[in-house]
Amino acid sequence: MRKFRLAVLVLAAASAMAMSACGGSTSGSSGSQTATKKITIAIAAEEIPYINPLNDNGSPGIQVAQALFAPLVRTNPATGKLQDVIAQSVTPNSDSTVWTIKIKSGLQFDDGEPLTAQDYVDSWNMTSQESRGWENAGFFSKIKGWDAMNPEVADGKKPPSNLPKKLSGLKVVDKTTFQVTLAQPFSQFGLTLQYLGAAPMAAKEREDPDAYKRKPIGMGPYKLKTSPWKTGTDLDLVKSPTYKGPFAPQADEVVFQFIPNAETAYNDFLAGNIDFTGVPASKMGTYKQDAPNQWVESPVAGNVYYLSYPLWDKQYASADVRKAISMAINRDTFAKLVGPATAAHGYIEAGLDGYRANSCGTSCQYDPAVAKTLLKQGGGFSGPLKIYYANDSSTGQVYAQAIGNMIRQNLGIKVTYIGKTSSDISDLADDRKLDGLRFSGWGHDYPSIEDDITPMFACYGDANFSQYCNKAVDAALAKGNSESDEQAAIKDYQHAEDLALADLPLAPLYSVSGVDLYSKQIKPQVSKYTGISGLYATFTP
Repeated sequence: MRKFRLAVLVLAAASAMAMSACGGSTSGSSGSQTATKKITIAIAAEEIPYINPLNDNGSPGIQVAQALFAPLVRTNPATGKLQDVIAQSVTPNSDSTVWTIKIKSGLQFDDGEPLTAQDYVDSWNMTSQESRGWENAGFFSKIKGWDAMNPEVADGKKPPSNLPKKLSGLKVVDKTTFQVTLAQPFSQFGLTLQYLGAAPMAAKEREDPDAYKRKPIGMGPYKLKTSPWKTGTDLDLVKSPTYKGPFAPQADEVVFQFIPNAETAYNDFLAGNIDFTGVPASKMGTYKQDAPNQWVESPVAGNVYYLSYPLWDKQYASADVRKAISMAINRDTFAKLVGPATAAHGYIEAGLDGYRANSCGTSCQYDPAVAKTLLKQGGGFSGPLKIYYANDSSTGQVYAQAIGNMIRQNLGIKVTYIGKTSSDISDLADDRKLDGLRFSGWGHDYPSIEDDITPMFACYGDANFSQYCNKAVDAALAKGNSESDEQAAIKDYQHAEDLALADLPLAPLYSVSGVDLYSKQIKPQVSKYTGISGLYATFTP
């Protein structure tokens, strides 16, 4: 499980950057039988400092990794079924504790070196090493030996210097086969292997990862056009001649433009400089008129966004107080403010198997009278209630004040607002120094409701925004993980959701499906299972 870098809700960054690159084009010499199919994709974020999917779980980095690397498996966008990509087969034993992964033979990194099982094992071991502090270390936490490599350390104490360097649960069987032994049964493990945080790193790069931060050696459908990638320039990729795997996109060349301000990216699209970009919150009311017949709404249920309670603060220790705040919020009204959003009444994303409408029950219903009773029952709230918002977002303060006004009007609590950068708010929360509410959100990394629960509500969850811990939730998750029958597992995961909702460490607010704009030369891939993809767009005649 990984943080999706939605710990603080940022729909559009505040800063802007001038971009000079041209929009995508299909071009060729006169009389040519072939043409270069080029697509320019805007990423509304600051330029990523390095390219390494093992050490990046943010949305911008993942988008780049989808072009430069290939997963072991994927969700088929047409059927929703799991499909092998780099893997030839992924086979569990009877209790889902031992998984044998065989990769296709004849595959290569883009430097021409063969892709082997050893590359996966060595890369996963590296990522799991505590001393590296890599972002996706937690993805491998279910593998046997991970706890020994990453022991619990008391605050202020340093970990031992002689920690193991390898996961005891990883074993190379032969050149194209490796075996993964988990510490506990986990029936969903095969699904998790589509996450690019498990991509292999080339042997040359493993020797000195820092030297390859801007010149990664990938094993996917694209490679850098010019290496290394220079700071402050567009990321220009071309098809990799060494990629022999399936499902290569149609474009011959892909250019990623990093534009911190989503409104700037939107305007660049309207000016004809970009082929594919998202619609920022501020443009949700006008995009249909601004770009007629060049927009598409995702058929996939969007990420769920929350109001996060700091459970380390005694003011929020009572579940009654948390429920009172939740019931003071009119979700339908707030969703209209956000744009084409839907009020959220649970922790599971709509569309996933196991989703239940209104699983939150009365705790997520707007009822100011009951909210006042619960607040009193929970001991009341002394002093002003603080709401932290991202001041690097064009909508952060607006959303904070909308929520704050409802709390003030319906509960009679004074509310103050504190604007900080997204990263500063996350750091305060990680250090348990945040003394107020904040916005957070989550989107699954693989299509299982387990991934909507474990990261945020398991005691060991590594996107546990409120640092919530309930051993009964962990037990329900463990039971679901051990089930070989999918429907039985879903019932256990639903029970875990019910237990968490009874405590309400996060108040679900809304979900929103993305809206993207695309140029007339392309048609983005649209799937009810995997959403919208500009990378996998097809080109129009």
